[in-house]
Amino acid sequence: MSENDSTDPSRSKLHPLPLTEQSRLAERSKLAQADSIVTNELELEGDDIDDDEDGFVEVDHDDVADYGWYFRRPPPTKPTQLDQLHPFVQLLSLSNVNDCLAVEAAFPEHQRCTEEKILYRLTKCPELSLGIFSLPPREPGQPKPQPTLVAHILATRTPALCVTDASIGIPPNWQDKTTPTSTLGADNGSEPLGHQDQGSTIAVHSLAVLPEHQGKRLGSTLMKSYIQRIKDAAIANRIALLAHDHLIPFYTSLGFENRGLSDCTFGGGGWYSMVLEFSDAGV
Repeated sequence: MSENDSTDPSRSKLHPLPLTEQSRLAERSKLAQADSIVTNELELEGDDIDDDEDGFVEVDHDDVADYGWYFRRPPPTKPTQLDQLHPFVQLLSLSNVNDCLAVEAAFPEHQRCTEEKILYRLTKCPELSLGIFSLPPREPGQPKPQPTLVAHILATRTPALCVTDASIGIPPNWQDKTTPTSTLGADNGSEPLGHQDQGSTIAVHSLAVLPEHQGKRLGSTLMKSYIQRIKDAAIANRIALLAHDHLIPFYTSLGFENRGLSDCTFGGGGWYSMVLEFSDAGV
């Protein structure tokens, strides 16, 4: 993928963050702490749970017959399609490359994340990618089922204010361990390719759901959890992504702002730039 040649000010300004190995480890620690919030939100999505359900009230014995209704638990809610998947969220790793390829099949072929890009992102910044897995309960006499990845988010960092062709790309010879992860000091001042540790923007390159599980609110559930996770960890100033026009209302409902047509040519172009700013970002 070639670098972006746009002269748009929002694309030409790079906003690096200070970087040390210690800060990188601290970032991953913050994300790990945020995982408990993500999991809890996933479990509660679509259901209203009464926090006082298990409270106790002292009642005179003579009144029990009259107030027996007080002790009745509300009828169980009807299981949702999401509940039936027995979902859980988990960071993605290199062991999930083939799973991610299967999920990417939800996109037209020319818009899918390639195997090399998945390998690159799960090698350089796995802490920025998240998946929803389905793990059905074990049936009596049956072997323990294996979890299935049903939806994922793949992302990197960029110093730009929105997703660019450069942030979507990957540097040549990236598997060479001598190649630096961040090269913001490039002589020509242009945005380098791929993940940049010092970037203050999380660039989401893929939000995808297995075709057979679409329509179950998995996409919105995963993105809401991801947004909350990044916000609570306070590791970025914003989240940015690309969307076609028919998905603008979906992302707007999640808090993203439409910044207009993007100059990105990936997948044939025609994208809109969507950005969610964290006004109280602590970075």
